[in-house]
Amino acid sequence: MKKTERRIGFWLFLVCFTFLGTLEAAPVTIRVVAYNTYNNPDDAIEDAWFSTIFSAIGNELVNGVAKRLDILVVSETDTGSSARLVDILNNLYGVSTYNVITSSSVGGDRTGIVYDSNTLILLDSNDITDIGTHPILRAHFRSVGYTSTASEFYVYAVHLKSGSTTSDKTQRALEAANLRSNADALGESKHIIFAGDFNMQGSSEGAWTNMLASGNGQAFDTADSPGEWRDNETFKSLHSQNPRSPMDDRFDIQFVSGDFLDGKGLEYASGSYHVFGNNGTHTLNDSISTGSGASPTVLTTLEDASDHLPIVADYRIPESICVSFPVADFNADCVVDFLDFAILGSQWLQSPGIPSADIALELPDDFVDTLDLTVLATEWLDCN
Repeated sequence: MKKTERRIGFWLFLVCFTFLGTLEAAPVTIRVVAYNTYNNPDDAIEDAWFSTIFSAIGNELVNGVAKRLDILVVSETDTGSSARLVDILNNLYGVSTYNVITSSSVGGDRTGIVYDSNTLILLDSNDITDIGTHPILRAHFRSVGYTSTASEFYVYAVHLKSGSTTSDKTQRALEAANLRSNADALGESKHIIFAGDFNMQGSSEGAWTNMLASGNGQAFDTADSPGEWRDNETFKSLHSQNPRSPMDDRFDIQFVSGDFLDGKGLEYASGSYHVFGNNGTHTLNDSISTGSGASPTVLTTLEDASDHLPIVADYRIPESICVSFPVADFNADCVVDFLDFAILGSQWLQSPGIPSADIALELPDDFVDTLDLTVLATEWLDCN
């Protein structure tokens, strides 16, 4: 190619690059809350408590993002209480988009998942009754506005056996193994969130070992905090039970599969995992209101509403996402976007022999030129 033609092509690239830069959008954030609600709310007073809590969670800035919750995973619920949770959220935000699915009942105890249909499509759900003490609910979601399977993920609403005896811990380990078997059967490369009340006292338990064992559904602790949590000052900011006192246990957790941590597509928002209302300033084994993790009103309400605290984590999905891009996804993040144009631009006008950006389908010519820009732009349009 002559120098003049290459320079014209380069200026064309700059125009396209600048234009596409104005179209880049921030990733979509999905806020997930896991909460043992103690079979509440049951009346108007308790409705007001939960409305205060959900409002505070939605107004909380996490990594610069404040938004209403998209998913509420509940353990220790029932049909009446879960329906009230839906009404509370719909009334709080003036919408009618929140819905709920619940597991079967064992002794009046259910797990459930409340979700916002404005942001999430429920593809299917499964009531899993062969795990152990409590039924577990699995839901399969896709984000609204996306068609690719790469935007889909699973959520397990979990409630494992409680108790401190050797028998309790053995049963908990068995239930965790059964849960993992169910998740492993989903196959490879699945985005999975395991959220709820795991009732573990520390990472020395067999339940922890089984959750983190290798396999398709291998779970990872988003807080990355193994240890013996009970009555341990070191893990005070991770304790979720009991806000009324004693605050001394990390029973409630959000685990994720490795696909949420691989830097591609749908991802856990690093640093977003936290126990709502708990910033570690309270007195160990005292009530959560001795700390400063939220306003005094919210802290008192957390004590009133349940004997557990909510676990909050954010997940992010790119504005556009596709299953794979074999030629133009230069940085292997599962999307052809502004960054790929930047990579191509950095190699423009360089000497021959740059295969990473010489992407013209079936016509490799050892130059990064307008033909490669055409292929890249075509794939960008296909994804966006």
